[in-house]
Amino acid sequence: MQPQIWIGIAGTIFALAFIFNGWRSSRGDQSGHAANAGRLHIVMGLVFLPFLWVAIVATMS
Repeated sequence: MQPQIWIGIAGTIFALAFIFNGWRSSRGDQSGHAANAGRLHIVMGLVFLPFLWVAIVATMS
């Protein structure tokens, strides 16, 4: 398999961990900046995921 596919898969795992960490930060007992940063991490991870999968699909076709 081509390196772009492995980079897309590794990036997906990284983005999912990023989203999970943001969710954990925004739902915990933290308030203020930490909760807002957690919400921002969730959004940025969700924006990043489709680009990874576009690269994987483009490489496979």
